[in-house]
Amino acid sequence: MKKNRLIFILESIHQVLHAEKVLHTAGLDFDIIPVPKEINPECGMALEVDPKEKDQINAALIQARIKIKALFYRSGQTFEEIPADLPS
Repeated sequence: MKKNRLIFILESIHQVLHAEKVLHTAGLDFDIIPVPKEINPECGMALEVDPKEKDQINAALIQARIKIKALFYRSGQTFEEIPADLPS
């Protein structure tokens, strides 16, 4: 597990798959991970990125009209929700 990462929680698995295509096309580095149970015990997938990529990831998701449900900063096994800075 990588330390100090951002976890993007999207509206659905379909949005995660759409984001995967968008971010891959933009050449951005990301991982698709299961939503950590510390954030939400239900099943689901999320995007995990380096915090340095936040602005580029936000811009790509805004352009693709992908809505972010929540954004968390991960430090080891600790998660802190932070503002996503995206339009609703």
